[in-house]
Amino acid sequence: MSTQKLLALFVVLFATIFDCALSELKSYQTLLNGSTFYIETEQKYNWFEALHECSRRGYQLAELQDRRKTLDLNLLTKPFNLWLGANDEFNTEQDHKRSFYWSFSGKRMTYSNWSRNNPDNYKNNEHCVHIWNEREQYAWNDLDCTKKLGYVCEEKPTKTSS
Repeated sequence: MSTQKLLALFVVLFATIFDCALSELKSYQTLLNGSTFYIETEQKYNWFEALHECSRRGYQLAELQDRRKTLDLNLLTKPFNLWLGANDEFNTEQDHKRSFYWSFSGKRMTYSNWSRNNPDNYKNNEHCVHIWNEREQYAWNDLDCTKKLGYVCEEKPTKTSS
């Protein structure tokens, strides 16, 4: 094999490896408050698979419990539809307000960023929450948990000893 062909092969191989490394690196983002997120936009998973993928990385599906965190994350996730870590699948209260809970902490959702007329439980089958790129509002929507979307993971909170 000639030196030019070998050099060309090396350049292509290096560019491929470098591109793969960069695309993985771009998936991890850190907010100003120090929170680290993993954002998957290319591979699509249902909500339960997304939960597993986050766990496999040592993360959890993102729990956006305040406006500041939501706005900061929206800057990173535009223009994608991505699973968040809330659902009403295990709502044992069966109340008419359809309480949603964060999957990792188990806390009832007290802050929300629902899009207009949501959650609506369309066809009585929407139980999982995602960031919705609807008219660039980046608000939340309830959706059938079996739909395939990207997802947002965040580092699990560290336990502090007392």
